Amino acid sequence: MATDQSLLHRFVISQLSAAGLDRTQLIRDTGIPDWSMTGHDVHLPSETFSRLWEVGEYRLGPDVALAVAQRYVLSSLGLYDYLFTSAPTLGAGLATCGPNVTAVTTNHRFDLVAESDDESTLYLEMIDGEGRGRDHTQLWGLAAVLSRARRVIDAPLDPVRVSLRQSAAPTLDMFRAVFGSATLEFGADTDSMTFRNVDLDLRLTTADPVLATVLRPLAAALPPPPTLASAWPRRVADAVDEAIEAGTVSLDRVALMLCISPRTLQRRLAESGTTWRAELERARRARLSRATATGPVSATRQAELLGYSDAASLRRAARRWTA
Repeated sequence: MATDQSLLHRFVISQLSAAGLDRTQLIRDTGIPDWSMTGHDVHLPSETFSRLWEVGEYRLGPDVALAVAQRYVLSSLGLYDYLFTSAPTLGAGLATCGPNVTAVTTNHRFDLVAESDDESTLYLEMIDGEGRGRDHTQLWGLAAVLSRARRVIDAPLDPVRVSLRQSAAPTLDMFRAVFGSATLEFGADTDSMTFRNVDLDLRLTTADPVLATVLRPLAAALPPPPTLASAWPRRVADAVDEAIEAGTVSLDRVALMLCISPRTLQRRLAESGTTWRAELERARRARLSRATATGPVSATRQAELLGYSDAASLRRAARRWTA
């Protein structure tokens, strides 16, 4: 089960409370245990963090994640923040995000990728999440990174491009206030921010090589970041099962359910060492196994359960499974 550190919830709740929401009611509506809001940080199911954003949007409007990220307070995320701020440059700071993300969540992965001699992109992947909760969580993740960076750089900083899987917002005023002159891409294949490489060389005003040396053993003790490649077959299996239940299963349909393009879905599966066809048949075999576990099922009914047009199609598939 994906989890998030309660310090994430604490910061967001503090900002939503400052915006006028009742803290006690907010905790109750979100289903966060009262005891997790004090004392040592604990991990909570990631669905509670998504739910927090859904409640925030209902009460404060669609720009809630951007508004909270814009007011980011350094040290709110403890070790994760200190690893970033003690780095010598922006690029080095961003590079700490991926390896150390489990300091705050097991539901995300950051990857900083050099795209060309001029640009690099920070990708943010989410393992479990959907709907508006997912949209807000991803938007918060990117905007908070940018807000944190601006606080430790003595120069203007705007990304070149911000790509978001979510649909276009009705108004872009808050997006412009947060992301500045960046080109905004909605309905994209990824959630990411692209920076100029020249900006990655900007010195951080908080650079502290002594502190960085002290923190490295702590960072090394963190569990490794989630392996997204291994998560994709499971996500596809769940989506295939849901698509079959709805009566339409195809690459395009499953990709739409996962909020990515068919090409990206195929690429993710290739990175996992598998293919769309293999995962589709694997999901169908698992579905058939569950259906027949309690007794015999007719060939016609099996075909219906697995999304085949007729029993003959099922028989051809079964021959492939046993070949």
